[in-house]
Amino acid sequence: MRVNLLQVLSIAMLALLPVPGSSAPPEETLYDFDGRPHALEEYLGQGKWLIVTVWASDCAVCNKEIPEMVAFHNAHRDKDATVLGISVDGPARKAEALAFIARHQVSFPNLLDNGRAFKAIYLRETGRPWFGGTPMNLVYAPDGKLAARRIGPLAKAELEAFIEKERKN
Repeated sequence: MRVNLLQVLSIAMLALLPVPGSSAPPEETLYDFDGRPHALEEYLGQGKWLIVTVWASDCAVCNKEIPEMVAFHNAHRDKDATVLGISVDGPARKAEALAFIARHQVSFPNLLDNGRAFKAIYLRETGRPWFGGTPMNLVYAPDGKLAARRIGPLAKAELEAFIEKERKN
């Protein structure tokens, strides 16, 4: 099979175009489970703390952590903080990600990573590469600025203590 170089370049150029409906650069676009594009910035700076938890359905630690995130979100969503999940299962494992959400009765919004979006977001936000470990948590202050990052699980009590300490500073 012969591949026309012009066709290959045309397809490659499409990947550089902005995604309709999303303010994120193409490399940072996340998707909801209906395939609609979203930018992390849609969730930031809304006067509440935002915890971004990055998970994979087959991650044993993620399966242990997610009930803590659900409990935190349920206790704080109407007051001072919310949680946003990002599944790194990707479109090919969408069914497994949906099963994870159902199994853990996840009450906060979740987006799908396409395999590169969170890596680009993490690099922009921290200046460091992300090597794919889950769970990964980013904590954003109410003004939308990154306040903390943590590779590994976070408990509800740890998040509450961190937010309380930051409020006093």
